[in-house]
Amino acid sequence: MGKSQLEQVNEVSTKLIVAEIQSSANDLDSFVTDTMNTQTSLQLPQQNKLISQFFRRNHAFSGIFLFDTKGKQLEGHFSSENQVENKKLAKKLITDPIFAKALKGDAKQNGKVYFIQQNSFFNLYHPIYNAQKEIQGLVVVPLNLEQLFLDKIQPTDTAQRYPLMKNEKMEVVMHPAKEQIGLNIITGRKKRFPTLDYTDLEKLDVYQKQHEKGSLSYHSYWWNEADLTSVLKLNAFQWVEIGEDRFVIANTSDFYQDNGWILHDLLINLGLVVILLMVASLLVLMVRLFAKQQHTINENQRLKEKRQLEAEKHQLEKSLLQESKMETIGLVTTGIVHDMNNFLTPLIGNIELLMAEHTNDAELLGDLEDMHYAAKKGQQLSQRILHFSKEADQIKKIQSLNQAVEEAVTTMKILIPKTVTITKEINLSADALFQQDDVQVLLYNLITNAYQAKADATITVSLISPSDSMYQKITARAFIYQNKKLAMIQVSDNGPGIDSRVKDKIFTPFLTTRKEEGGTGLGLFIVSSIVKRNSWLMEVDSSEKGTSFSLIIPIAENKEVN
Repeated sequence: MGKSQLEQVNEVSTKLIVAEIQSSANDLDSFVTDTMNTQTSLQLPQQNKLISQFFRRNHAFSGIFLFDTKGKQLEGHFSSENQVENKKLAKKLITDPIFAKALKGDAKQNGKVYFIQQNSFFNLYHPIYNAQKEIQGLVVVPLNLEQLFLDKIQPTDTAQRYPLMKNEKMEVVMHPAKEQIGLNIITGRKKRFPTLDYTDLEKLDVYQKQHEKGSLSYHSYWWNEADLTSVLKLNAFQWVEIGEDRFVIANTSDFYQDNGWILHDLLINLGLVVILLMVASLLVLMVRLFAKQQHTINENQRLKEKRQLEAEKHQLEKSLLQESKMETIGLVTTGIVHDMNNFLTPLIGNIELLMAEHTNDAELLGDLEDMHYAAKKGQQLSQRILHFSKEADQIKKIQSLNQAVEEAVTTMKILIPKTVTITKEINLSADALFQQDDVQVLLYNLITNAYQAKADATITVSLISPSDSMYQKITARAFIYQNKKLAMIQVSDNGPGIDSRVKDKIFTPFLTTRKEEGGTGLGLFIVSSIVKRNSWLMEVDSSEKGTSFSLIIPIAENKEVN
């Protein structure tokens, strides 16, 4: 009679343990689904409040980590109530033999058990997929099984009855006596208590390995008591699979508990009824919560998809309008370019004649040379507009960045108003692969943008090496720039800065804040187009003290023309 009742109690305990672990996995799934936008970027929620709420929801959550598909840790957060050293936990969790399988999205809910400082853990896994159902990353949460046992499962009468859980190696995973965690029930305890009798315990060990479930009486000890005295125990057990691991869950009680079987059976039946009612209530509550949660998830997904479709439709309409504008401006520009060449050709010719006639007048000749240089640059700029729309005609070669910057600054000093001051800072000598006029056109537009923002602006054009912090930021954004030498062209001004309302849209074509002064909104768009076409990087830093555009260009390692 006692064995049958203990087996029923053990079956309920088994269902409770499995349900609590499944509930923890559901908490992780809900957190990822509700807080992470897997369609935009691979990152955990940036609000510390959400992470804290996640840990408060279940004290057995010891941390949360984000990995890419190659196993590189992208983020890691630890619970303030973590029972072990953070470094040990971070190092240990990736030793799970199921970790590599989880990175491919093939693992079940959890991996194998591991032990740290008399605490037992296994990893809960949640793969991250993109819209094409391709795995993008993996969220890993180490679940402290002993903490889960103490919070959710441990009964109050642990002196004469308690549940426990062991893995396939017969190492203790859950137990009321924390010092038992990680010990093998035979070899581990013999090392700790070498003088005790383990004859019956060894028989129990063999019997449990050979049977899926059952019960057995044997002599052993109450390991959670200070005085270890041999007692006759009754043990009911069964094996279960949880995720990728296999466990034996057992309940142990005193064979002579409460002075005889009649009262013993009565108390067990009463306890069993209470436990069954609690489990039934818990299961009903879980089903209701799951149904409500699933409905909320489905509704949120439907709303997200609807918003996404509306945003895509709006973006498509804007793109069609911009394409129409660009087509119109292209036709107009072609006519302007041809007219400009018609104006500049005779102008250049006449200037050259005047230069030949007045070789003896040094002052006049200097002015004529400046006019000739500016006219030739205007002719090159008109040709650059045509090149901008003809990708096949553009030729890249390795050439001097210093020369390009020097020529651009010299030209702009002639063209800009006298109230504007341009200084240059050249601390680097570098060659790079780029089209002949790309750097000049880019600098023309950035300098023009700077002095149009402030009539008496002071503009600094620099050619320098990126700082260590800038280099780390660049290599974090672009993997292809790692282990490469980089040059940075920087255009800084002391203007009023960029309006925060349009800061994210400054590279949009036709966007201008100077409509009254005739701004076209194409200058920074051309800058953006050149940067994208050459696979360079652009950083913008703006405040009330001024604006700085930093252009990052890889330095060529040889002189071969591509």
